Parts: sequence; C-alpha cells; structure tokens
Amino acid sequence: MSIVANTKNGVRMGFGALALIGSLLGSAHDAKAATVTISDNLESGGWGFWASNSATGGGFLTSWSLARSPSTIAYLYYSPSAGASDWLQFYKGFTTTVTPTSCSASVWLRGNGFANHGAVEMIDTTSWTYIGSTPYSGVGTAAWVKYTVNNTYACTKNITVRVTMGTQPGAWEQVYVDDASISWNY
Repeated sequence: MSIVANTKNGVRMGFGALALIGSLLGSAHDAKAATVTISDNLESGGWGFWASNSATGGGFLTSWSLARSPSTIAYLYYSPSAGASDWLQFYKGFTTTVTPTSCSASVWLRGNGFANHGAVEMIDTTSWTYIGSTPYSGVGTAAWVKYTVNNTYACTKNITVRVTMGTQPGAWEQVYVDDASISWNY
C-alpha cells in the first residue's frame, strides 16, 4: 500500500507507511487544498469477500502472471446454477481523519472469457449508504480496464471501496480485480 499527497500548488509527496496519514491529514484542513490518495495493490491484506449464495459463487485472492503489479489479484465468480437475485462483493474499508469535500476510487478489472457485470462502488462504512457507483459490464480479456467512481453523495471519513458482481442464471460470471485506490480531496 502506498500513499501519495498532491497539494494545491502541485507538490507531490509520497509515503511508504500508512501510519503517516494521520499527521498528513492533520494539516490538510488548513487554507490550502490537498488531495490524499491511498493505493492498494491487494498485497497488504484487509480485503474481504461476501456472496449472497456462497454455494454457487464467491472469490479469492490468487497469484497471476498477468497481474498489473506485483502478482496478487482477486478472482470473482458465479456458476450457472446461481439465482437471478444472487450477487457478491469484494471490499475493503479506508479511513481518513478529516472530512473530505470530495472523493473518488478506482479499481482495475479484466475479464476471462465469461460474462461479467456489476459495479465499482464507494459506501459509507458506518451507515452502509452509497457515496457513488460506476457500473461495468462485459469486461474483455485483452487488457486491464480502469473503472473510477466519483462521489454522488457526500464523502465521509470512513469509506468502503467494493466491486460487486451479479449473476446470469445458466451462465458463468467471472472477473479479475487488481490495483485499487481511493482519493480524498480537502
């Protein structure tokens, strides 16, 4: 996981430890605007999976030579026997110390020859209400595609970034996930 901060005057600062975010954000609420970005290559842990029907779908972390970097990706799937209302999510919570004025999150998706559809979302971790959502469908196998979601509703200090996937009864649904990031603007 890495943290990058961009100040209003264009100065870009990089930090290798999440522990520094508290001191960074403590001064981010002064008169100068700032952006703090946390990048997560899925190697640092803390990601979870949840499926409405775990007998027919789910997900796991795995290594793949075609990963963006370094080698860990998430694999999400539903089998043809899944129901029409089944869905799953791959998620991780992120926290900041100052209430942001706006926020965005990104993940990279790649198909593997089967159908796929769902959304990349930001959710308030405390109330589990939507902050923003970007749909995806039919992600191809040729390359990684970046999906970005911006806030539609007010940003909070505690945001869960998640990738959801729906089902297509009678067919496989599968997608790979890599390299997530979240940005808070102050």
